[in-house]
Amino acid sequence: MNSICRMVCVVLLSGSTYTQAALAPSAANLKDLNTMVQFISQHPLVAQRLKQIDLRSLTIFFDHDCEAYFERQQSSFLTENMPGPQPGIKFKSSNCSLVENNGE
Repeated sequence: MNSICRMVCVVLLSGSTYTQAALAPSAANLKDLNTMVQFISQHPLVAQRLKQIDLRSLTIFFDHDCEAYFERQQSSFLTENMPGPQPGIKFKSSNCSLVENNGE
């Protein structure tokens, strides 16, 4: 009976270490939002014509139908199946220019 209780305790305690290793969704959202806001601050045209930031689709909407797309970076091979925070996001592409052309 004691050995069964010990095994149950070990299983429960080892499972709790995995759940504590991951970031809460709100922390991941804040990390993603900070990356997107930093991108906006580095691109004045996007900042001037900003319409919306969508964390669900990882997209910044600006100007008239312009979108800047972000993607989640891939986990490394060593950490792919391990618990922990999600990899950060990075700029992928935009369907419009990110700089003002000034008629050139």
